This record gives sequence, structure tokens and C-alpha cells, in this order.
Amino acid sequence: MTPKRVLTTVAAAALALVAAAAALSLAARLPAEVHGRPAPTVAAPPWEAGGELPRSFDLRTLGWVTPVREQQGYSTCWVMACTGALESRVVRETGSAPDYSENNLANHMASRLFFEGMAPAELALAYWARWEGPVPERDDPYPAPLGSPTFLRAARHVEDVLFLPPRRGPLDNDAIKWALMTYGAVDAEMAWEKEDWNPDTNAYYASGGTPDHHVLCVGWDDDFPASRFRTRPPGDGAFLIKNSWGTDFGADGYFWLSYYDAVFGRRTMVVARTARRDDFDAVYQYDALGRSAWWGDGTEDAWFANRFRCAGSGDLQAVAFYTPVVDTSFEVRVAGSLDAVATAPVVAAGTLAVPGYHTVRLDTAVRLRTGDAFVVAVRVHAPGWERPVAVERKSALIAPRARPGQSFVSADGRSWRDLTGLRGDRTSNVCLKAFLVAAGDGDRLPPRTAVRAGDVRAGGTLRVAWRLDDPAFSCASAIVVLRVRDAAGRVRASRRIPAVAVGERGTWTLRAGWPPGTYRASAVAFDVAGHRQPAASADTFRVLPAQ
Repeated sequence: MTPKRVLTTVAAAALALVAAAAALSLAARLPAEVHGRPAPTVAAPPWEAGGELPRSFDLRTLGWVTPVREQQGYSTCWVMACTGALESRVVRETGSAPDYSENNLANHMASRLFFEGMAPAELALAYWARWEGPVPERDDPYPAPLGSPTFLRAARHVEDVLFLPPRRGPLDNDAIKWALMTYGAVDAEMAWEKEDWNPDTNAYYASGGTPDHHVLCVGWDDDFPASRFRTRPPGDGAFLIKNSWGTDFGADGYFWLSYYDAVFGRRTMVVARTARRDDFDAVYQYDALGRSAWWGDGTEDAWFANRFRCAGSGDLQAVAFYTPVVDTSFEVRVAGSLDAVATAPVVAAGTLAVPGYHTVRLDTAVRLRTGDAFVVAVRVHAPGWERPVAVERKSALIAPRARPGQSFVSADGRSWRDLTGLRGDRTSNVCLKAFLVAAGDGDRLPPRTAVRAGDVRAGGTLRVAWRLDDPAFSCASAIVVLRVRDAAGRVRASRRIPAVAVGERGTWTLRAGWPPGTYRASAVAFDVAGHRQPAASADTFRVLPAQ
């Protein structure tokens, strides 16, 4: 078969799969029973209903892959892979190849990592979902640890990201293949052992190992010979992998990974939908750092909710949340209080076929006015999964800043518990966002901050109190940067806080390990609509001699 006929056949198969996925998506959004459990509408995962797959596929032939990157000695493979997955999806959606900044994600991921290190794809998703990224590479080129601009407005909004179920065996590959053909490149973990690499054939197969490397899957070949691997696997077949070690590695930066690899496919992610950055005017959120755990009461059903205050009149048109398993059904309600949730009308309902982060448009928009308190509540049924609520919980990588009165969980939608009052979740929030479209003009004014700091003894604990305000209409989320400078203007300490809500206040606590003298604490805010506070707010304090 000629290359042209191969491409035509593959493209036709891809279009058929896309059409099938669209039909499933439409079916999944049909209304469900209001008072009963939302009725599942998808009988099987989409990769089991999309028809026969081609024996080989290569995203490069369709132009859906951006150039190979080079980590340049830094442990940023996951940053490269996640960014590549996003770029691949945007190429597929827009027909234009973007170049997004890996450096900005590495510097502003808001985790305990310093620029590099092994991390899950959820950290990249959290950065995108809070409207902090992606940003263009030209505005923040790689690599520059600690060298990113304090704030750059996101170039695009990420609305849906899917986490595919783990492979159950070497030939359980339909989910990955479906994702490749429907959406684009797939981020995946693997284990890299040098002794398992065959440089003569650019092929890799490991019979064991621990995940320690992120790569990008961009295709497959069911007939790739088992004989080409250093250790012969039990059968033929391999995935085409885009690495991030430059074009001198492998075949211009690519290699083949056996279907029989013991680690690949345990955790995979694909970006399913993005949108222009003006899709919504405001984002209400508490889960700046994204999902790190699942919460549940031991049943497949649960309710979760966030309570917000409207920072500008408009229509609530969408919400976003995570689902843990295939065919998770849901319903969404919006009310003025927790007590009113149970009797509030259902404004969206359906079944989400694939686990992941989903932005759900409401069937009926909800009008809100500046100053209104409102509660967004979601009921989910996760078949076979007894912890169906995604939460942002303290972990080895993240330190959330939840407060009482923000996030709630319930078994029945009537009796609610504050998540911060539950054991192990004192600083946790549920992962649930709300998106508003302004009634008139969107955000046009910059945010402002207030900051206070008192005198402290050298070596003692300094407390810097801060608050964010933003005139209506507000985009409802901003980044606050706190700094301490000495009399010469040198920065002695700094902290960057993402996804700060209008009216939010906090206290930055740190050790005053500096010589006695006069210092200045400052705060400056940047909202996600692209406005910067014209001048930082500041307060002078003294570090007194230690007693």
C-alpha cells in the first residue's frame, strides 16, 4: 500500500472514531432522573464502540505532533510530556502548532519540587485548570530555573483532560489507540533501564522496573517485530514514543516501546478539549493545586459542594470536576445555600464515559449578582469505586490552604459536613470549579492587595497578614506575590500564591533570620484576566535584636 493510501485509510478511521466519540458524548449529556440516581447512558467505553482500529498509526503523518524537546540535563521529563500532549491537542483542534513554555510550568507548578523532579500529570493539569497556563515559549524560554516572569496570562484554557484506565495486559491497548486517534498524543509513565535499550533498532522493552520517566506516545505498529528488542518480548507490537532527550537520541528523538513492557500504560493522560481564553470571564475555585486524593464514605454515591461569593454579575454557565472511573454519572445543582441544594433544580446531568477532569456546560444558566452567596453541588455515582470525590489533600508534593466554610461533602444532599472538619482533611478542598460569563463588560480593572507586618525579634516568627480585593466585574481569581525586602531593597524572602479568591485573606508565617534593622513587606496581585496591580502595597516593620 502506498504512503498516500495508508494516510487516507488512517484518516478515514480517525474520522469514524471521532464521529463515534461525538455521538457517545452527546448521549452522555442527556438529562437523567432528577430525584433518582443519574441513569448511565453509555453501555461501554468509547474505545470498545468505535470500530476496528488500523494495525499501525503515526500522529506525525497527520501533523499532530510538535518538535522534539531537550531536557538539557534537568529532570523535567513530565513537564515536557504534558506540554507535548497539550500542544498535540491544540494542533488537532486549531490546525496551528503552538509552542508552549515548559519553563513556566516547571517554575510555577506550585508544588514542593524545585523546577525539576518526578511528578504526576495532575500537577500540569492543575496549572492549566486554574488559568495560569499554558503561556508561549517565546515569553518564557526553557531552561531558566527561578527565571520565569511573575505572571503571564494563559494563552488558552484547558477544559477536559482524560486519564485512561491502566492496561490490564500487553494487548489491552485499545484505550490508548482510541485516545491517539481521537484527541492526540498521550502522556505516559515508563521505567527506563539502560540495559534494556537497543540503540541499533531504537527499540526498548523491560520486563520489570519502577516508573521513573514520562514520555509521549504518538502512534503504534501491531507488527513491529519482537526480534528488534535487546531482550525478545513474548510477541510483536510496539508503541511509537516521542522522548525529550533531543533529536540525537533514538530515531530523531523517537523510539519503539514493546506492547509487552511491564510498566508502560499504568498511568496515561490525554488532553481532550481546549478553548480560547475568553470562553468564560470568571473562574471560582479553591483547588489551586489539583486532585491529589479521592474521598468517600465507602459507597459508590456521594455529593460534594463548594460555597462561593459572586464577584461580578453574570451567568453561571459551566462547572468542572473530576471523575474516577469509566461511566461515572452525575448531576449538578446550584443554590443559594447548602440547605437549599436538595430541592434545587438539576441544571446538568449525564454520564461521563472516561475518567478525568471535565468541564460541563449547564443546560440552564444561573443568573448571579455581585455579592450573592452561591453553592455549586455535584452528585456522582462511580460504579465499583467507593471514593468518588476528588479532593486537593496535603501530600508529599502539595500543601493546600483550605479554610472552613468552603468545601462540603454529603451522603444525601441534605446533611452536609465541612471537609476541613473531617479526619485527615483539615486543609483539604473538593476539586470543583464554577465558570461565569459577565452580564456586561468582563474584568476591566486591576486587583489590589493590603498587607500588614509587625515588629519581630531576630530569629523569631514573622507574620505577614494579607488580603486580596478586586472590583466588580472580577475574574474571581488572582496570583498574589509576597516579598520581604531589606533597607537596601534586596529580596530576603518571597512567596507566590496561585488561585486567590476575591476577599481571601491569609497570613504568611516565616522565620525572621535576618540582622536587626528596618524591612518592608509587600504584596502585589495579578488576576487571570491579565491585569496587574499598578503598585505593590507595603508595610514597614523592624527586626529587633534577639533577647
